[in-house]
Amino acid sequence: MDSDTVRRLLTQTRFTRPPKRLLSTFGTTRIEYHLLSPVEDLPDRARLREGVVVSERPQILTPESLRDKFEGFGEQTAEFSRMLSGAYGDALRALEYKFRNTELNIRVLSQNSRAAAEKIREDMDSRDVAHAAVIECADPIWGLVLMRFTVDEAIRSFPANVRDLDRRGLFSPDTAQGERLRRQVEALFERAAKDPGAREILGARLRETGLFHEYEDRFLALFA
Repeated sequence: MDSDTVRRLLTQTRFTRPPKRLLSTFGTTRIEYHLLSPVEDLPDRARLREGVVVSERPQILTPESLRDKFEGFGEQTAEFSRMLSGAYGDALRALEYKFRNTELNIRVLSQNSRAAAEKIREDMDSRDVAHAAVIECADPIWGLVLMRFTVDEAIRSFPANVRDLDRRGLFSPDTAQGERLRRQVEALFERAAKDPGAREILGARLRETGLFHEYEDRFLALFA
């Protein structure tokens, strides 16, 4: 697919409903999406792709890494990642976000894409689903549209994520405060692995420093 065709198809994209909340700074965010596309030669039908984009906790970014941050967005994921890297790379140099497209389900609806999108939007709004999006786009570029949407969500969340990390001394892992805190946490994990009585101390320290969500899976694994 040539770039002119992609640009032309992108103009047909309509973001009917964006998520109401930003991506989490210290945990994983699951964004439910409903992506509708017209079915060729069938104006009264719409192809509905539903799934969940998982945004992992943001890390410090290396500028070259954006193209490796997408998994499961269709056969052209690698090609679309290169396109997005050129368009968005500079905007995401401070933090690294990684996205996975999961639980993809595809079906054809007996109504056009615009009507179907509005119906789903009304349902999401009535239930006040915070992390849900409804998108209309051309069928051949659904993967690119979904990828672009996730990057836009990262950019929208970026200022708040940076503020959260900076307030806790974690935005730059090379700062003395950040290094001391992480060394302390690692020492507590090592102790807790050998001494079950130290787990309570570790848990309290993680909550006190606001790091519990970041280390939650690792902490809970101590009790498995």
